[in-house]
Amino acid sequence: MSDRFEDYIVSQGPKLDVESPDDEKVWKGISAGLVKTRRLRVALLSAAAMALILVTSAVTITWIIKHNKAPEPGYSLLNVSKQLGEEENYFRLTVDKKMDEVKRSGADAAEYTEMMDQLEQIDKQYETYMTDLQEMGSQPKILKGIIRCYEMKIRVIEKTLNEIEKKNHDENEKHIL
Repeated sequence: MSDRFEDYIVSQGPKLDVESPDDEKVWKGISAGLVKTRRLRVALLSAAAMALILVTSAVTITWIIKHNKAPEPGYSLLNVSKQLGEEENYFRLTVDKKMDEVKRSGADAAEYTEMMDQLEQIDKQYETYMTDLQEMGSQPKILKGIIRCYEMKIRVIEKTLNEIEKKNHDENEKHIL
């Protein structure tokens, strides 16, 4: 029976095919499927790239925060020993007192900009010592460095005060003459 059916279809095939396939429409359908697949692949790759960027950024920020950590607020030599804490407090009070003297001297800010630049450099070194103190513990070199920072600050401020005093004295002598 199947042989007869096949013979019939072969002999009557041209009469039975009333429509010819639209090749253009068929290829458009195939192309549309390919474009959807390509778009999906691009979207997935974009999402993967974005996820990689976010993870890399998070790891980088965490590393930077961990390794460039400033000393904890309130962390001082008092955390090491009471005697060092008292010494640090004395130096802080002395620096504050000397800075008040500079401000009360009536000098222009331009006259002591160099002092402020030097103090800023000393503060950066102080922060480095404090970070080292937290990370490595109370090693003698670190403790001496911290104390030395305070001593240098006081010397820089006293030098500026002497220069301001000398300038004021010279101006007074000029007015007298």
